[in-house]
Amino acid sequence: MVILLDLYNRLSEYFKNRYGERVQRLPINAGFTCPNKTGERGKGGCIYCDLTGSGFAAFKPKVSIEEQVKEMINRYEKKANKFLAYFQANTNTYAPVDELKEKYESALIDDRIVGLDVSTRPDCVPDEVITLLKTFKDRVDVYVELGVESTNPNTLKYMNRGHSLAEVIDSVNRLKKAELEVILHYIIDFPCDTLEDVKEMAKVSSALKVDGVKLHSLYIVENTKLADLYKSGEFVPLTLDDFVERAITFLEYLDPKIVIHRLVADPPKIGTLHGNWGISKIKILNLIENTMRERGSYQGKFFNYLNN
Repeated sequence: MVILLDLYNRLSEYFKNRYGERVQRLPINAGFTCPNKTGERGKGGCIYCDLTGSGFAAFKPKVSIEEQVKEMINRYEKKANKFLAYFQANTNTYAPVDELKEKYESALIDDRIVGLDVSTRPDCVPDEVITLLKTFKDRVDVYVELGVESTNPNTLKYMNRGHSLAEVIDSVNRLKKAELEVILHYIIDFPCDTLEDVKEMAKVSSALKVDGVKLHSLYIVENTKLADLYKSGEFVPLTLDDFVERAITFLEYLDPKIVIHRLVADPPKIGTLHGNWGISKIKILNLIENTMRERGSYQGKFFNYLNN
C-alpha cells in the first residue's frame, strides 16, 4: 500500500488537531492607521496599500468592535463553532497600550472565541505591546501576524515598506521569546524579487522558526501608487505560471513544521485592476497542488540547507 503524504502543512488540519474542529477567523476593523502613513516611519504608505490598509474586514471602523464580532459570529456560526478575533486592517498595534488593551478586550465577548489574532508591522511591536499581548494567553491563544512582504532590501525600498529585515528578525525573536505564535506575510510575485529571493524568504522563515506563513498573490487596486505605475505601463505584473513556480519553490525550501495559513490571496471584488489573473482562488490552488503532485514536490523537500 502506498501512503501519500500531504503536499504541505495545511492550516485547516492544524486547527483540527489543535482545537478538534474547524476554526473561523472573524475579521475586525478597529480603526487603526499605520506609521508608514502618518509620517512616523514614512509617508504615503506602501505602494500597493489603499486607505483600507490591505485589510478587507466587512465593516467600517465606526461600527463598534463588539458589534462587528457579533455580526461575524452570526454570519459564520453555521460553519464553525470556534473563532479567532482577527484584527486585520492597517497596523493593529499602533496605539497606546491602554487603547490596545481596551480594543482587544472588546473583541473577546464570546466563549467560542479561542484566539486573538493581531496583524501588524515588524517595526511596531515594542516590548510593552508584547507584554500586553502575553497577558491574553491565560484566556486565548495569541497569534501575531507580521507583514514582511520581502526579504530583499531593494524590494522593501521600492514597496516603500519603511522597515528593514533586521527589524523583522528582532521582532520575531522577541515575540517568540514571549511564547507568542508568529505568522509572516510575503508577497511572492513582486517583480523586483527573483526566484532566489523567494527561496530566501523561506530560508529566513525557517531559520527564525516562525509558526506560520501567509503567501500573497500581488493584486493592484485603485487609489494606490502601484495603480498609477500599472496604468502608465511602468509596472508589469508577473504571470500566473510565475506565481505557481514561486509558490512551489517557497514550499520546497520551507521547514515542514511551519503551518501554511494561506497560499493565495483573495483580491477585493471592487476596485481591483489586477488580481489573480482573472481566475478564482480555488483554481489557482488546484493548479499549485496538481503541479506539485506531478513533480513529486512537497513542503520541505529542500529544507536540509539548515542541516536540521
